[in-house]
Amino acid sequence: MIGKKSMIYVAATAAILASAGVAQAKTVCYVTAADSHAYATPANVALQERADELGIEILNLSQDFDVQKGTEQLNTCVARGVDGIILWPLDPQAYIPGLARAQQSNIPSILINSPMAEQANQFIKSFTGPDVYEEGEMAADALSTAMDGKGSVVIIAGQAGNGTTIGRVGGFVDRLKEVNSDIEVLDTVNADFDQQKALVVSRDLITRFGDKIMGVYANDDTMARGFIDAWKEANPSEPTPPIVGINGQKDAFESIRSGEMYATIVQSPVEDGKLAINTMAEILDGKEVDSRLPIPLTVVTMENVNSVEPAF
Repeated sequence: MIGKKSMIYVAATAAILASAGVAQAKTVCYVTAADSHAYATPANVALQERADELGIEILNLSQDFDVQKGTEQLNTCVARGVDGIILWPLDPQAYIPGLARAQQSNIPSILINSPMAEQANQFIKSFTGPDVYEEGEMAADALSTAMDGKGSVVIIAGQAGNGTTIGRVGGFVDRLKEVNSDIEVLDTVNADFDQQKALVVSRDLITRFGDKIMGVYANDDTMARGFIDAWKEANPSEPTPPIVGINGQKDAFESIRSGEMYATIVQSPVEDGKLAINTMAEILDGKEVDSRLPIPLTVVTMENVNSVEPAF
């Protein structure tokens, strides 16, 4: 038990620090998509490093791509009474009750990387990260260029129900309709942003459609690699069809140089992580922030692969 004198000393010390302009350290709960992932890991590291510079304590919780686990972690953040919450949503709807509870507890919340349904907007201060719908549109334009606007493609999507997946697929399909494209989508399959799962579903796609596959749109570069590996197994002497991925990984840059991929869309996980914690820092300082803060996106093909830096 803390004695009365100790309590007085702690209060006096806090008052002295405040009068000297030293702010009490803030604690931000960061519910990330996963600890170990090609994109999430560098975003997490960048966020933590920037938080250290800002003097913000991070309570890091990993969902491991499990929505149920994430909703429970969000509730834990609220119960802990933290100063702010940064949420990487894996589902457009599931976190809304938790975000509402955070607002009721006067805990400001922002989203990082992935969008949620419009109903969530009333409970958050900002959404930082890539415009995933625009990425889908950019991918459609790139693949249309590679295929001269005609032919048939397959889509290797991320996690079913995930906001990033919905945006990246929706932007792609809507863009094809918008330009009255003659490109046909043979099938859309989910591979959970996982290379091994992409390898498995790609084997099935190649078995079912064979040379009807004239182009591939993968929701990220790791799944694009899964398709490349499956294609090499099935057709070792044939070049891969044009493939467009997202994230701008070093491996994708090498695949573009070798002709195994047509394009990738660069989005930096470092910028993603930094923007989120910088935005939360401004909110904690009482500043107003924009409701939508995007990070830059760049389409990389053979034409500019040597003049653009990989994202990671």
